[in-house]
Amino acid sequence: MNCCNEFWWCLQNVAKGIWRDELPYAKLMYVHTPRASLDMMVSWWIGIQHNYQVSSGKMGKYFKRYLPELYWEKYKQTYSDGEYDHMWDSVFIACELFQILAIDVAEYSKFTYPIHDDVNMTEYLKHVRKLPIDTKEIF
Repeated sequence: MNCCNEFWWCLQNVAKGIWRDELPYAKLMYVHTPRASLDMMVSWWIGIQHNYQVSSGKMGKYFKRYLPELYWEKYKQTYSDGEYDHMWDSVFIACELFQILAIDVAEYSKFTYPIHDDVNMTEYLKHVRKLPIDTKEIF
């Protein structure tokens, strides 16, 4: 599933952006690829729950309507402000939600969920989160 690949592998760029204290880069990387992949997965999950008879709306405007409350609460937490600790929290919540939804979608679609990417990238993200922010000037 290309969506899974893009979600998991582009998170390393978000992690590097946070570690390098590059807020605009980290935020934009998160929004442009992992967030887009998460939104796609949410839409697919809603589709399979409703036999593809409903729309999640343009840009997910109906996510709240169709996600169970627990998933909606998690989804809301995938948004953060510009504080790095909050960004990390949102990234890990996005990972958790993505995994839950993607496993269901993969099973429904008879795909194999890439659990090795999930596990390896989650461990990498945990490792980078523990590193001190690199505030050295890069020329």
